[in-house]
Amino acid sequence: MQFKTRISHVIALVSVLSITLISTLQATAASPPRKEFLPPTIPPVITLLEQTSLYVTTDESRKPFAALTPQDVTTIEAEQDWYTKQRGEKVWIKINTTWAGDLWMHLDYDRIGIVKPLDTNIALLWDSYLYTQPSLSTRTDAVLAPQTVHANAIFESPASYLTNSYRIETSWLGDMWVVSQSQMLLNMEIVNQEMDLPTDTLYMENYDTSNRLQRPSDVKMIPPQKVFALEKTENGVYHVRSQDGNTFWIQPEYAEPVGSETINERLTLLKDVRLYLFPTMPFPTFGVLSAQTVDAFERWIDPQGERWYHIHTWAGDMWVQPDKPL
Repeated sequence: MQFKTRISHVIALVSVLSITLISTLQATAASPPRKEFLPPTIPPVITLLEQTSLYVTTDESRKPFAALTPQDVTTIEAEQDWYTKQRGEKVWIKINTTWAGDLWMHLDYDRIGIVKPLDTNIALLWDSYLYTQPSLSTRTDAVLAPQTVHANAIFESPASYLTNSYRIETSWLGDMWVVSQSQMLLNMEIVNQEMDLPTDTLYMENYDTSNRLQRPSDVKMIPPQKVFALEKTENGVYHVRSQDGNTFWIQPEYAEPVGSETINERLTLLKDVRLYLFPTMPFPTFGVLSAQTVDAFERWIDPQGERWYHIHTWAGDMWVQPDKPL
């Protein structure tokens, strides 16, 4: 009887240990590895945008030891949790000077950053307020209408709301800043020359109109003509002016292909195919055409030797590639 009791106790103990071990393993497997939080460091170099007082200690009630004119300074450290500050708050930052050793400055959070030289053209797509410095508190009443401007500097700041802050050149106010302006295109290439559109071309009211087409009825075409190309984006989209003075955007590839052949041919589609507005415009597509026989009125062979056919569909005139079914 005692032997049976001992066996029961052993079995119970083993069961408890097994359950504990399984629970531990499950908890360990379910818990994702913790990532250690690494607080951001203060930028190693900061551009002082205006005359800045320097202190021996972090006490602004004391008389400043000295003051620095606008210049780049080397930082040593900053007060704890400086990166949690909000707009309008100040941060104590220790900097190194060659003439007085390490000193402290009490800097507005949105003035922490460095001005770096730049040489690029920026297209401002919306009305943009002008600022005297790369700080939201320095906004003026001057507003710049949408246009392309030359930028000669950028302000790199840990404050996310100061992203896209550039110093630009104006003819009437000199150098000014655009701050936190997200509606802009960088690295624009100035073209200023005539451009020939040999075939019907997609008209784009905005530089990204082609990405937002949802249905064939949204498509607007312009007939063959000469336009004046003002500028070009990094992706090859041109901002142009027509002979009647209207300005719009075009992508030269988003047009009816040059060298197509007029035909009158019954075309048998053996499998489903996609419908394209142009052979050279891979996105967006406008639906799928099931296997059937259609009337093709135009044929084009692309540089890779592949055949494209222009057909009438429920979605309007579309291009298909029978040799490349879905």
